[in-house]
Amino acid sequence: MANKIPKFQDLGFGTKITKSGDRLIRHDGSFNIIRKGKVAWDAYQMFIEMSMRRFTVICLSAFILINAFFAILFLLAGIDQLNGIPEGSIGSDFLHALFFSIQTFTTVGYGNINPEGVSANIIASLCAFVGLLTFAIITGLFFARFSRPRSHIAFSKKAILTPHGDLMSFQCRMVNKRNHKITNLNAQVAMTWLEETETETRRFYANLPLERKTIVLFPLNWTLVHPITESSPLYGKSLNDLKRLQAEFLVMTTGFDESYNQVIHSNTSYICSELATNVRFKLMYTSSTDEDEITILNLDDLDELVPLGS
Repeated sequence: MANKIPKFQDLGFGTKITKSGDRLIRHDGSFNIIRKGKVAWDAYQMFIEMSMRRFTVICLSAFILINAFFAILFLLAGIDQLNGIPEGSIGSDFLHALFFSIQTFTTVGYGNINPEGVSANIIASLCAFVGLLTFAIITGLFFARFSRPRSHIAFSKKAILTPHGDLMSFQCRMVNKRNHKITNLNAQVAMTWLEETETETRRFYANLPLERKTIVLFPLNWTLVHPITESSPLYGKSLNDLKRLQAEFLVMTTGFDESYNQVIHSNTSYICSELATNVRFKLMYTSSTDEDEITILNLDDLDELVPLGS
């Protein structure tokens, strides 16, 4: 196989990743790589890329901790410098100082409590200043998170080896999960496998030419089809042969998203356990029965497979 199949330069993973079971790209498109050592840290990138749940928890935690810090400062300066707080226990004083800090931090200022004395006014001024900076930063991060281009292209959970015309073919399917336009969509599929050379086990790569690699519009689903000709690395290979070679199929797409007015990217991969044979993809779209004759695209059928001949 090493001498017969035309190979191209690897996609950036190199030829030394040969451990059994290694996967280069996860199904969600992320790289199957963990970085260790002195990784460059960037706070902006961290807050932009983390999950929304984690981002919300961090913002709420920071809000509480900052105001608790200022409440402690008010207590240290003397609770008597906050006019309007009734006499009570240390816990009650802390809660009143905390709520006053939150009112100052958010510039609400209900007015039932006000600072008296230089120390309390300095702390209140600093609290208001930090509040303005904090909300400006959080607002910018929220805007950056919501305006960041995100691809909502979904790929089928399985790829299939199925007849296509007079040939066998490798096929996978994708669809746009959102109701917006993606244009000039390009796709590339590559196969990578492990092979024994005279001195070592190496990883090889080969491009899988597609029947169609570009579509101008993407209103429905798109099935990527690689006809298995004699020049294909899949030619004459059974599913067991592919498992022995630890083959992986890398799918890479780029397109123009009109909503974001930017180019978006989506990647995925299929390993041998995610290949199916003797099946075909179920048709995802039908025509409505009313007079408008609208085409209906059923997104839930993306992963549906049916036996050949049915």
